[in-house]
Amino acid sequence: EIESRRARMADLLLFDVLLIRGGIRQPDMYYPPVDIFSLRRLLRAIDTSTYDILKKDCLVYILLKWYQDNRVARFQEEKCIPPQFAALADAYWHLDTGHHVAKAVSILADARLNRDYVSKILQALALDDHPSPLVVKYVRTAKPLLTEPQDIDLYTLSLADLSFLDAWQYQRTFPESSPTRTRLLHKLLE
Repeated sequence: EIESRRARMADLLLFDVLLIRGGIRQPDMYYPPVDIFSLRRLLRAIDTSTYDILKKDCLVYILLKWYQDNRVARFQEEKCIPPQFAALADAYWHLDTGHHVAKAVSILADARLNRDYVSKILQALALDDHPSPLVVKYVRTAKPLLTEPQDIDLYTLSLADLSFLDAWQYQRTFPESSPTRTRLLHKLLE
């Protein structure tokens, strides 16, 4: 399931991105662990990563989410993980697994959470059976800065699915001479 989702997300899950940011190269060699030995290897890699204790604990928290029981709550309490960090870990887990993606969007609307990995989040949302409402809700509530052309395109086309007028007004927010506006206009007309 994880490998399939990873392939659909351009071979990089949010958890993979987090591992890479912590100095763990080739995250697919560690995650998902297939047995107790590979789990120990992953935990050792997390422990020796460049992250501080809190971020290491958040990575372990994400791994514990797979049990779908109260282990994460106990772990959060024992390690004193602040609620906003646990919430962000929850959202990333939902996006990586594809389970309850709408809940991830609601979590990401929290202003206390960082706005990192916008492209990867949008990529995960686009995999949903009905992505347009999720994409629009995420952009409107979390208000991430859309800078990548594919993110702007996805948002515009998602808007068009829900309201062509909103999509039309959005493309008009770009300068008339902008290549972005021209590109969006062509996409909308297609």
